[in-house]
Amino acid sequence: MQNTHDKVINRITDNAIVFIAVMAIPLNVIIYFALSRSEYQIIRYIPPLLGAIAIFFSFSRFKIDQNLKLWGFITLQFTTACFNLLFHLIDIASLWFVLSIIFALFISKKKEALFIAFSSFTLVFVVGVLMVTKISFIPLKYDFENCQFACVAVRVLHFILIGWLIYYILNVFFTTIRNNTNELQLKTEDLEKLNIALNNEMIEKKTIQENMLNAVILTEENERKRFARDLHDGLGPVLSATNLFFQAYIDTTDDKNKVELEYKLKEIIGDAIKDVSRISHNISPHILESYGLITALENFIQPIQTIEKIQFNLDFAEMSRLNVKDELIIYRAVTELINNTLKHAKASKISVKITVENGYLDVYYNDNGIGFANAKKIGTNSGMGLNNIHNRINSLGGNFVFESSVNQGMKAQITIPQINKNEI
Repeated sequence: MQNTHDKVINRITDNAIVFIAVMAIPLNVIIYFALSRSEYQIIRYIPPLLGAIAIFFSFSRFKIDQNLKLWGFITLQFTTACFNLLFHLIDIASLWFVLSIIFALFISKKKEALFIAFSSFTLVFVVGVLMVTKISFIPLKYDFENCQFACVAVRVLHFILIGWLIYYILNVFFTTIRNNTNELQLKTEDLEKLNIALNNEMIEKKTIQENMLNAVILTEENERKRFARDLHDGLGPVLSATNLFFQAYIDTTDDKNKVELEYKLKEIIGDAIKDVSRISHNISPHILESYGLITALENFIQPIQTIEKIQFNLDFAEMSRLNVKDELIIYRAVTELINNTLKHAKASKISVKITVENGYLDVYYNDNGIGFANAKKIGTNSGMGLNNIHNRINSLGGNFVFESSVNQGMKAQITIPQINKNEI
């Protein structure tokens, strides 16, 4: 494809050829009749010949190679200038020489343009010296200067022709330069805007990363606190009671008391084993790794239904196993929602529904608790538990939305694409 420079040069050359071909017609007619008294009539046919060449170039301008067309056009201009020097018309010849130099510069070859300029200067200088010394270098009697009308008309037409061409060339070039400058300015402004947008995006990403890091740290800290609380409140009293009963068992001498203490110790140790199992499950739910998300959720909810006065409505679709890491993230999200409801919502009913459709896994969660006003945007002032859920689901390329209002409970939806499938 042609670049912008070649397109501009080609357009200027084509239009210049057409204009010269048109203007050559009246010029050649005037010169032909003005040379009617020339000593050698053959000279009258040179201008029409040059005009015919210009017309040929104008009709075949789209078929000729650009460089060949330019060099042919330059040769035509240079020859026309030399022809005018034969009549001592230095002013007209100079205009043609200038035009040929301009078009030589279009080819972007300084040596050729410099050679044409040097040749033009030499020819004009020699003819000027001959005119000053009144030495005729060609023995022709053409009597052109005596034809006043033809002399004036030829000069006027040449000025119109070459003057308009020079104006047209400069106008096209300056217009192109201005357009290119404006385009570069617009691109520069667009790049500046893009740079600002990228900087803002980097700042936002950095802020999000910091928030996610803080959420992860806070989550880990909350998990440690929960673990410590479970050990202190659950397993601690059981072990203390075990120690007391064991000491009583050692101190007693009554066989009947020993039997009762043995039974009590076994009961307490069984409770301790259950607490250890519960704490272990909360830290790393092995049931999820072995049996999958649905079984793990049912196992988590079952003891809550027994202990808490709350009704669960569960609707779990059959689904293939996902990547264990992904299942764990969804499990943590759902259990976090349930824990939030148990701690804050004062709800009597919780509904959890899981569907798999069109390549997406959706979790619908709602409770009938006290809710909260003005459910805030994730990442601003919403609870850190909800922030943690959002960050975890976002890491899977999913989406987490929720809504709530006073005394209207809370609704939440988790949507993730079913990528990272791991059939088991």
